[in-house]
Amino acid sequence: MNYTQQQLDEFKREFALRRKRQLMVAIPFVLVIVGFAVFARFAEGGGDRLGGVSLGVFFAFFFTLIAGVLMFSFRNWRCPACGRYLGRGMSPRFCSKCGVALQ
Repeated sequence: MNYTQQQLDEFKREFALRRKRQLMVAIPFVLVIVGFAVFARFAEGGGDRLGGVSLGVFFAFFFTLIAGVLMFSFRNWRCPACGRYLGRGMSPRFCSKCGVALQ
């Protein structure tokens, strides 16, 4: 499809916003995963409680967090031109589905 220069510029601007949102979610999420792994390793009493809360509660929170981040990512990480998922890379130069330049 042929786009005007204004549309192409808007696609790049929108992609930059989506990438920024993706990073704003991904970086803290990775820190939560690392923190959870460290705390779970040093749980009280041989591993059944952490900070007075059972690990079952922590696991429920952790998996809910994972589901939320995945749902956000699948909605956010889409091509601004065609709306298709951009894949796992964080810096695609163009959409592999429609070919629109993203950067």
